[in-house]
Amino acid sequence: MLPGLFAQRRIRYFYFLLLLAGTFGVLAYWCFPSLRLMLRAEKISAIPRAQWVDAHRYDQEWFDAARVGRLDILRSLYEAHYPIDSQTSAGYTALILAAYDSRPEALDYLLRIGAAPCPGDRHGNTALMGAIYKGNLAIARRLLTTRCPIDQVNNAGETALSFAALFGRAEILPELVARGADPNHADARGNTPLALVQQQGNEDSALALRKLGATR
Repeated sequence: MLPGLFAQRRIRYFYFLLLLAGTFGVLAYWCFPSLRLMLRAEKISAIPRAQWVDAHRYDQEWFDAARVGRLDILRSLYEAHYPIDSQTSAGYTALILAAYDSRPEALDYLLRIGAAPCPGDRHGNTALMGAIYKGNLAIARRLLTTRCPIDQVNNAGETALSFAALFGRAEILPELVARGADPNHADARGNTPLALVQQQGNEDSALALRKLGATR
């Protein structure tokens, strides 16, 4: 009886370990875009340049490549005529993801091949807003050289300058105003950047805004 019981326990333990390993494998696959690309990169790189890939067949690889800065994957899919301004279910484009995840080489490549820098996600947040939110100011400055409206608003009526003020990116405020950003812009609730940072108790941003012409 006892040897049989021990054998059953060992088998159950073995199956438990297999299940656990499988679960970790699935989680790793979905949580780490670089791992997904490692498994698919060779197949994507082998796509002939003259071949037109089915739209959205390679969505996962396209967006993963932008997140981790895999120019080889981006280039292969672009040359296979992948639609470069495709969006995720959350409205993110590859350009937004490259900006948010601080991938300057991927961002520059996407801009060179004509990816649109202005579209926002489903909340209206643009690549510039995402870069400012994350504190990726070198990328934000690169995006300032594009032709997007400087006071483009998200669904809440906030601008890039609003983001810079709210998230303490005071050093980029003068550059935004120099390019025409309105320091007195009011969002959808009627709040200006100055009013919001005063509510936060952020005196540094408030002082910076006043120096740039904010009056309310």
